[in-house]
Amino acid sequence: MRRFIWIVCIALLSLWLLFLCGKKLKQRWIVEKTLSSEHWQQRNEEIKNTPPDKYKVVFLGNSLTELFNVNEYFADTTLLNCGIVGDFSEGLVKRIDNITKLKPEKLFIEIGINDIIEKIALDDICANYREVIKKMQTQSPQTKIYIQSNLPVIINRPSFLTDNKDVNNRILAQNENLKKIAQEFNLTYVDIHTAFIKYPKLNDLFVSDGVHLTPTAYNIWKTTLMPYLYSK
Repeated sequence: MRRFIWIVCIALLSLWLLFLCGKKLKQRWIVEKTLSSEHWQQRNEEIKNTPPDKYKVVFLGNSLTELFNVNEYFADTTLLNCGIVGDFSEGLVKRIDNITKLKPEKLFIEIGINDIIEKIALDDICANYREVIKKMQTQSPQTKIYIQSNLPVIINRPSFLTDNKDVNNRILAQNENLKKIAQEFNLTYVDIHTAFIKYPKLNDLFVSDGVHLTPTAYNIWKTTLMPYLYSK
């Protein structure tokens, strides 16, 4: 009987180790697939070829940023959108040199939801944030950096691996991490998450996938950013 219990325990442990390895491989595959995609490479090349000192403010992030038509919402042509659909925090590390050479007055960073949904460790996301910030402060010390909170989501297709409550709890935990990183580097933390949560009908802020945003959401984002964007 004791031998049987040991065999069962070893089998369960082996299955758990296989699950963890499979999860890590999946994360690695998705990140590599994104960073080697035609769209990511094309957008990165466009940003790389942008002349320095042309734009006062740069927005850096994933699809939430790329789909934010900042020139239209703010009626300001001095703003440059450097978001890339599907990007991960690791992607920012890989392309931050193309951002530092732009020498903007202000940089607004938004990243992390793709990492969080794929359950990449929050410590790893934070490590990527720190690397991005350190490079920016070293190569473009005059740039004022703003860290924007991760936004809430509505996971409307929950599964064994992805659950709405779990994802949103991880978002809250990561936002606390971002606040600490902002304090650590003497940066400004911009809390957009709270502005979204306070909206009476949260569903109205998202398109059908529960992650990407409606014009109503972008207007809330715009209103939240205004004091930071045009302050001295």
